[in-house]
Amino acid sequence: MECRRAQEADFKEVVALQDANLVSVLTEQEKEDGFLSGGFDEVQYAEMNRSGCVIVAYEATELVGFLGVGSLEFNSSYPLPATMIQKLPSINYRGKTLDQYRLCLAGPVCVSKTQRGKGVFQAMYAEMHRIAANDLELVATLVSTSNHRSVAAHEKVGLERVGQFEFDGRSFHLLVKPAH
Repeated sequence: MECRRAQEADFKEVVALQDANLVSVLTEQEKEDGFLSGGFDEVQYAEMNRSGCVIVAYEATELVGFLGVGSLEFNSSYPLPATMIQKLPSINYRGKTLDQYRLCLAGPVCVSKTQRGKGVFQAMYAEMHRIAANDLELVATLVSTSNHRSVAAHEKVGLERVGQFEFDGRSFHLLVKPAH
C-alpha cells in the first residue's frame, strides 16, 4: 500500500469513494460499518489540498482510502465543520481552550469496505502527521456519535473525545490529539 499527498487526478476517485459511503446512501446495517456525514466535490478537495492536504492510499492502482485535512479558514465555509469551529473557545484541553492552539481539522476520512481493519486508516494518519503537522499543535476532528466504528478508529490513533455538539438534529464528538 502507498500513502501520499493527493494530486489533481486523484479527486475524481476520492469523490466516488466518498459518495459510496455517505450516510444518506447507506442502509442501517451498512451504517454499522462506518459512514461519512458529509463530503466535498473535486474542486473543494483541490482547495483543501492547498490549504492543508488530502492523503490518499492506494493498493496497486485502486484507491482504498483518503483523509482530508483542512485549515480552520477552509472549513469555516461549510456548515458542519463551522459549527464545530464555533465550539473551540468553550472546550478546554490541557489547560487551554481549543481556539488557543494552532490546529487543523482532519476529515473526512474513508477506507474502502474491502480494506477496513487492514491498517489503512492508521497509515493515512501517519502520513498526514509526516506531511502536515509540523506547524500545528493539535489535530481535531468531528465524528457522529452514532458512528461507533469511526470513533473507535480515531481513538485507536490517539485522538481523545473532548467535547460534543449538535448539528442538524445529530450529535457529534469533537476529538483532538497533539500534532507531535
